[in-house]
This record gives sequence, C-alpha cells and structure tokens, in this order.
Amino acid sequence: MKIKKSSQKLFKNNPRFQAVLLLEKILIQGGYSNVLLNKQLGQNYLTGPDKTLLVQLVYGVIQHWRTLEYYLSPYLKDRKLDDWVRLLLDVSVFQLEYLNRIPTHAVVNEAVKIAKIQGHQGLANFVNGVLRNYLRKGKARLEVLDPAQRLSIQYSMDPSIIEVLADLLNLTELENFLASLLGQPALSLRINPKKATRQQIMDDLAEEGIQTQVSSLSPYGIKVLSGDIFRSHAFDQGLVTVQDESSMLVAPLGQLTGQEIVLDPCSAPGGKATHIASLLDTGHLTALDISAHKLDLVEQHAVRLGLKSLIDCQVADGRKFYPPEGLMYDRMYLDAPCSGLGLMRRKPEIKYHQIDDIVSELSRIQAELIDHLAQFLKPGGIFIYSTCTLTRAENERIIEEFLAKHDEFEIMPIDPDEVPLDNLITAEGFVRIWPHISATDGFFIARLTKN
Repeated sequence: MKIKKSSQKLFKNNPRFQAVLLLEKILIQGGYSNVLLNKQLGQNYLTGPDKTLLVQLVYGVIQHWRTLEYYLSPYLKDRKLDDWVRLLLDVSVFQLEYLNRIPTHAVVNEAVKIAKIQGHQGLANFVNGVLRNYLRKGKARLEVLDPAQRLSIQYSMDPSIIEVLADLLNLTELENFLASLLGQPALSLRINPKKATRQQIMDDLAEEGIQTQVSSLSPYGIKVLSGDIFRSHAFDQGLVTVQDESSMLVAPLGQLTGQEIVLDPCSAPGGKATHIASLLDTGHLTALDISAHKLDLVEQHAVRLGLKSLIDCQVADGRKFYPPEGLMYDRMYLDAPCSGLGLMRRKPEIKYHQIDDIVSELSRIQAELIDHLAQFLKPGGIFIYSTCTLTRAENERIIEEFLAKHDEFEIMPIDPDEVPLDNLITAEGFVRIWPHISATDGFFIARLTKN
C-alpha cells in the first residue's frame, strides 16, 4: 500500500492502521510476523495498551484470516478491493467477533476514519455500509459440506495442509489439533545448567515477581505464568533463554558425556547449539549456517549465556561443508530446514502456505544434507535428525530413504524413559510431538547410530 502523507502523520500512533500495514506485509507480501511486529513495537510510537492491541490485531487476524474472509463474503458481493481495504475490514470484523471489550461504534468509526483519510469519502461510505450491514445481519453461516473445505474455513488454514494432516490424524484428533493452533502459546525458558539449578533460577525469578512452574517435558525447562522475563536479572545474566519445551528434548537425546566433538550444521538462531554447549565440558561444537546474519544470532546467544568458548561459528552450506582434514565428529545434530507446520501457533502465517511444492523442495534439501554430512560421523557416533514439522515426507521418509542407501547406519530407538510424556514415541522409535497433546510446538526427532 502506498501510504498518503496525511495518513502517515495522523495514524502513526493508531494501532488499527498499523495492524493493516503489517498484515499487508505479512499476508500479501510474505513477510514474517514476529520480525515485522517486533520491529514496529521497537519504534515506541504506541502506548503500552495500544501495543497490546496491535499484537492482538495482527496475530488475531492472521490466525482467523480465512474465517474472517468467509464471514465477510456475503457483504462484498465479489467487489474488487485493494488489499488494504479488505484487511481493514478483516481487522474490524476480528474486533467485532473476538474482542468483545471494544465497543462496536468505536470499531466502525475507526475503520471509516481510516478509509476516508487513506482512501476517499466514497470508500469510507462503503466500509461504513459493510460493517453496519454485518452488525445487523451477522456473519455468514458455515454451510460447506466438503470436510477439508469446512475445516479450512472453520480453523483458517490452506486446504493443502488440511489434506496432509488428514493422512496422519483421524477427524477428532485433526479438529483437536487445529483448535489448539488458535490458542496463545505459552512462554517457556531453558535454564543454563552451567550457571544455576532450575530451582535456584525459579526462586530468583519469584523474587522479581515472575511466576513460573517446572516443565513436564524437559528437566531443563521452565514455563512462565506471569511477569516480564526479558527485564529480569536471570535473563540479563544468561541464566535462562527462551526455547520451546519440545525442542529442549533434542540435545539430551545425543547422550552427551561432555567430551564430544559436535557438529550442528543448521544452527541458527542458536537455541539447540547453546543447549548442546551447556552440556559440554572439554568438548567443542561447530555451528554452521548458510546465513551470516542468522549466524550472528547464534554468536550473540552464546555470548549472553557465557558459552562462546565452546562454540565455533562458521558460515557454510551443510551440503557443501568439509571439516578440517582428518576430523570426524562424535555427534551430529541436523535440525533440518522444514515447512514449519509444528510452529503454526507462533507463526500463524504458515497456515496459508501452499504446502505441496514447499515440502517437495525442502525434502530434497533435507536428503542432500543428511547424505552428505553422514560421512563425517565417527563409527559408534550418534546422529540426531530433527524438524519442527509434521509431514512424513520431511521426517520418516527422509530417514527410511537414508537408511536404504547407508547400511552402516541404524535406528537407535528413543526409550520411553528419555521422554517424560506418554504417546510421544512412534513404533519406529522416533519422537513425534503434537501441539494438541503436549501443549508445545510440533516436533520430530530421530536418532541414528553409525556401526
């Protein structure tokens, strides 16, 4: 959207207008919600309550976008509208349906004001008419018979993803999974065992007024119930870092003793790398990433946690990486680039990706990574393959095809004693975590060993 100068001046402090701008960048142009929203919040144009409203509007509309469009469809009559106008209507209907504390007259008046100044009087009249019509007659009833289409509208997701998930879950499980994505993800922290115990850190946080409870999934995890962790002494001093509980399972499954030489070939943003490093003593970790900017995040992460001496960061594509001559690794942790379906609670824009072509391309990259890197693992070493997605094509099938070509490798089944929650281990001995079961991100972990 080309912003009028008058709009820019008048609406700099308006959370609804800022939400429309961000949603256009995310939903239409393919930007990342977390990156764009954090950048906007950092500019300090908005008051505290308006920042809260902006976050609610952006994430709320993304989570419910397809549903909102369906609700509005009878009132638009296939009229061709600029993207920003449709998004303004989406933002307005989201408030009417999901934010009951905001008076309806305020929702309508704000939308009309934005339409008039950013557009023109005729557009303002149109927006006013649509919203008042909506208030009189209500949302469109969901009368779609095809199950995939119904779920796509009801839970706001691209049908191609629904079809992939329907091959993995029965209808009841699928609906439970989809419903779980509409909730607010919890904030979880991983402790730094080199600096303090979990109980010591929880006690310190309690003194700062931050309420926490232990993770049920990881002995290194803490769930934050209330309070601002980012202003805490524990965060500032590197006693904790933000990480989802499901991904905290990865590092310990490598059965580290502290002396290992480790390769982390897809390291950014550094949660896994710093967890591994926190479990090393005389060992060392090489962290690779294809992006220098993202690798900087790994270094910053390591410095804050006091782990920089244990991590060597190198810009490299894992498919073309060769270690120094003669060097072999005791452990490899390949957290492969993936479609990210396990992250849809935190990055809801993923719900609108056309999944088929994405999975086809990513599974090719995943196979190339594991095939190339496996040669650098010592005999008797452990290879951990993980993703934050849920498709078989990016998980089980990658392992099956790899083992068919590499008879020197075999599955090292993950034992139920290593994973505290029931029903997370598959028949093959892999870990598959579903958000609606564990209330975490979705995740997949396979463990292999080299004979």
